[in-house]
Amino acid sequence: MSDRRLTDAAIELLLERGTAGTTLQAIGERSGYSRGLVTHRFGSKAGLFRHVLHDVTQGWRQRLDAAVAGRTGTEAICAAADALRRFIAEEPERLRVMYMLCFLSIDPSAEYRANVAEALTVQRADVARWVREGQARGLVAAQVSPTRFAEQFCASTYGIVYQWLFGRDVSHQRMYREFIADLRRKLTPVDTLQRR
Repeated sequence: MSDRRLTDAAIELLLERGTAGTTLQAIGERSGYSRGLVTHRFGSKAGLFRHVLHDVTQGWRQRLDAAVAGRTGTEAICAAADALRRFIAEEPERLRVMYMLCFLSIDPSAEYRANVAEALTVQRADVARWVREGQARGLVAAQVSPTRFAEQFCASTYGIVYQWLFGRDVSHQRMYREFIADLRRKLTPVDTLQRR
């Protein structure tokens, strides 16, 4: 129970005050616990950020796994893109915090940098695996490089979220619809496209 309250307080403060204004003391006050408990639980501000990032990333991963369950190839890839579109619509605060902390991990001194790098590696590996499985079933064009496609897919999805974070006038719904349509065209075998 205390972990959930502390995590929720940290997310609220990160959204209101950013990383500089989110202190262990402020989290204790917001959650109704002492600073000592927050320090005992997380150790440091970096430990707190690592915990919050793990919490929001785990929530995203559960959404992704549910969306992709039983799918492979183009259907898995499009389901993953659509899950991110829904995450923006349904839990924008948690997504904003996830990206805030991920982008901060660029700093070489970020203690959770390795965690973010590992998560990115896993994401690319998942996408590449979906492509290979789709190719094995003849559902994904053979000329698509699983590795290159995974890199581009991840870069594109991060880019769409980044656009949404900074441009409230940008329609992420439209971008995702167009992105998914482009994915289907790129992945569909030529002979299937010609039959349509």
